[in-house]
Amino acid sequence: MKNNPDFEDLVRIEISQTKTIAIFISFILFYFAAIILWKQNIIDSYIVIHFNFVYENELYLRLVKALSRYGMSFITALYALFLFLSFRYEELKHERPLFFLILISFALSTIGGDLLKELIDKARPVIALSGQIAIKSIHETPAFPSGHATKSMALALPFVIMASGKSNIIKIVKILALIAALLVCYSRIAQQAHFLSDVLAGIGTALFFIPIAVWLTNKLYKKRKLNEYKLSMLSQKIILIFIGLTVILCFL
Repeated sequence: MKNNPDFEDLVRIEISQTKTIAIFISFILFYFAAIILWKQNIIDSYIVIHFNFVYENELYLRLVKALSRYGMSFITALYALFLFLSFRYEELKHERPLFFLILISFALSTIGGDLLKELIDKARPVIALSGQIAIKSIHETPAFPSGHATKSMALALPFVIMASGKSNIIKIVKILALIAALLVCYSRIAQQAHFLSDVLAGIGTALFFIPIAVWLTNKLYKKRKLNEYKLSMLSQKIILIFIGLTVILCFL
């Protein structure tokens, strides 16, 4: 991460115009694909019905449920470990500003995604495909966008997109966080809790809020006059927040 000379030694997250445009285009493409699948319906329904086999294999069903339940917790635990290691390895500390951004991204995406769910009020597969799929439990919330997909990608994508360090540890964390988020997305379809369109919309929602989260994070950093020393203190608190999220997210 680079400090902006206009703020002297104050911390600021830099995001290029090219990257911002790429994120916005990706958001549009994900939502465009989601809406096409939803309205076309045949592919969306076929994929969910295909996963009837999951409920015939107890071991595979448990695995899929574990991915759904613990995937986000894995990401937050990974971040807590990364921040802890940043106090030992110099090459990691430059990524510390991203972790408050990740929390802002997660909060905005959670609120925005949940509001969108209620506004659109799309039926879950268990209702839309009643009698055709194996799942029998009724989910109380609407389907679009998938909450798990939105939240897991809101945790993973800011680090994957914004982390600029070349350390092998950074590369490994990027890969593990993205894989975990993708597995959460897969698990929601495999459990027949969501259509593919719901999951794609969840990814799109997470992408949409990244530039907004960057702007808001920088505003807060500037307001608090956050320098490297204050960032170090903040990072210690954020470790505890990620540990707390690791526990809480297991119950979603």
